[in-house]
Amino acid sequence: MQRNFYIFIQLPDGSRSVAGRMLYEPLADGLIQSYFRYEPTWLNHPHAFALDPVNLPLTNTVFQLKSRTGLWGVMEDGLPDAWGRRLIQARHLVDVSRDNNIALLLLTGWAEPGATGFGDTEKLPSHTITPMDLTMTDEAINASETFEKDANAVGLPDFFISGGSSAGGARPKVLARSNNKHYLLKFPSINDPSPEIMASLEFFGMSCAKKSAIPVPDFFLVKGTGKRLALAVERFDTTNTGRLHFLSFQSLTGVEEQLGLPYTRLADIIKKVSGNPEEDLQNLYKQMIINVLISNGDDHLKNFSMLYNPPLQRFCLSPAYDIVPNLWQREHILAIGGKTTDINLNDLLHEGHLFSFSKTLSRQLCAQTIHAVTKTYQTNRTMLDELATNHPLCQDLLTTISNNIDRLNRQQEASHP
Repeated sequence: MQRNFYIFIQLPDGSRSVAGRMLYEPLADGLIQSYFRYEPTWLNHPHAFALDPVNLPLTNTVFQLKSRTGLWGVMEDGLPDAWGRRLIQARHLVDVSRDNNIALLLLTGWAEPGATGFGDTEKLPSHTITPMDLTMTDEAINASETFEKDANAVGLPDFFISGGSSAGGARPKVLARSNNKHYLLKFPSINDPSPEIMASLEFFGMSCAKKSAIPVPDFFLVKGTGKRLALAVERFDTTNTGRLHFLSFQSLTGVEEQLGLPYTRLADIIKKVSGNPEEDLQNLYKQMIINVLISNGDDHLKNFSMLYNPPLQRFCLSPAYDIVPNLWQREHILAIGGKTTDINLNDLLHEGHLFSFSKTLSRQLCAQTIHAVTKTYQTNRTMLDELATNHPLCQDLLTTISNNIDRLNRQQEASHP
């Protein structure tokens, strides 16, 4: 039996519209057959754009898909992460396994973050966000820790339920506000190997991107009682009145098995759909170099996105996010020069060639980024050394980062006799 599934869009001015309708039918083999079509009202809307310019271009075509979830990637981008699934399961007492993603989207209502909404009728789904104030950081950390230990032991505050199911990662997070700005407040999970140092490591990674002149949202550490720290990251998917639509590269590539996928696959998509391809390619390339230098092995496709730019009426690379040195993973998910480990300067330069950069530009971007990360590491060395004092994993990580920086600096010097 076929069922309806509607996709809504919230525009930057705050107005909302139904963008498309999907019919889906569970099959006997366990797969779901789906059909999607843009609504005529959206096709004729003065500010209409494709939900996914690669896989769902803005036409009156009926798109078809048969898969385990029955969802196109842009819809799966709206799914809550592991933390959000736990929240929804506790609130609605439902099974939130990945085989039930359509039902989960209907429970979610409006994606957080993002601009998409979901419903089984044409009626706009209701969703009221109650951001917490940053002054409540201790309360949020206490509640999340208790919830992680026993989901039935605590009634979570409203701000967790309404704004805590954001996409990306398994660590606790919640929407927060300060001085009329909205932030994603991220704090460690009790299941992290060294929970009290995770916020500082991400602060360092984001600082490397900022020093490298890569666009990043505003971010800062929020101190709780004792040694507890959270990281506040300003939302980049919002305007003063509405939302901006964003797409992960997981959706744009349509790839599930990511290990060994080259960074150039992302570059090819940027060349095809970006409204500012030259700048976007350079920023992606610099972020790739940073991931190598700081040992961010969690460079999967959900950690890179494109954001719809209304003035350009095109998608552009989003500000960088989730740049975190990895305590235990040294192998990268995305490949550089055909490699996921032991990446050297020649590998980076080879990837630059595949980005369509000149040899001179590739060398300049490598030199600028290596210098920026070196300076950021030196500036934050005292903080990083303090983190490593009682954490062997962090000490090993810092040794790896230091070796990466020294090695690439030496290779760079050797390549310019």
